[in-house]
Amino acid sequence: MPYFVLSELAARGSGSLQVFETYRGSLFPPDAFLANGTRIGNILMFVVPFFPSVAIGLITGNFVVWSISPARRAFRREAEGVKGERFRSAQLGLVKAGTVLAAIGLPLCLLGANNTWALTPNGIDYRPMLSTAARHYAWSSVERIETGCSPTKNGIDYHFVVTLNDKTHIDLMEESRDEFLAAYPRIQSALSGHGHKFDDWVLGLSCRPRPALQRVLSQRPNP
Repeated sequence: MPYFVLSELAARGSGSLQVFETYRGSLFPPDAFLANGTRIGNILMFVVPFFPSVAIGLITGNFVVWSISPARRAFRREAEGVKGERFRSAQLGLVKAGTVLAAIGLPLCLLGANNTWALTPNGIDYRPMLSTAARHYAWSSVERIETGCSPTKNGIDYHFVVTLNDKTHIDLMEESRDEFLAAYPRIQSALSGHGHKFDDWVLGLSCRPRPALQRVLSQRPNP
C-alpha cells in the first residue's frame, strides 16, 4: 500500500495545531506584551500532533490511490496470498494505530499548550503544565536575572532567565529572540525601581552576538 501523502499530513497536522494554538492564545492576558510557551510545552504542543496525523494522512492517501482503477488492480495482484495486505485490513490497522496515537498524544499536546508564561505591565503570569490557573507575580518578585548563551548543533541559543521569589525559572528568550528584543524596552520599564541580582554568563568565544543583543545580555535592565 502507498505510505506517503505529505500534503495531507501537513494539512492534518496544521489543523490540529490550530485548535491548540487557539486554546493557548485564550490563556494569555489581553494586556500581555510578550507571551509564549515553555520549551517543553512547545515540544509537546508542536511535535506530538504529528504522530496521529501520520495515520490520518496514510488512511486518506490510501483511499485516494485505491480510487484509481489501475493502481487498485496492481495492489490487489501484489496482495494476493499475503496475509493482512488487503485494503480493508490495512486501513483498519491504520485506524487502530491512529486511535492509540491520538489517545496518547492529544492529552500531551493539551498539557503542552497549557504550559505558558506572559508579561504584562503589572507583572508576570506563569501557568504550570498541570495547573488550571496561572500564578501571578508582581515585577518586584523578580529576584535574579541570568543572561548568556549556549552553542547548539544548529547555532547559538541566547538566554534571559528570570528567577522569581518561589524559585520558578522562566527563560524569556528561549523561544523567540526577535519578539523578546522588541519587548525589551517595556521589560526595562517594568523592572525599574525593583532590586534584583544580575549575572551575565561568560559568553565564550563561540558566542558572538550582534551589538544590540550584546548590550541586552551584558547590562542590567535597570541600571
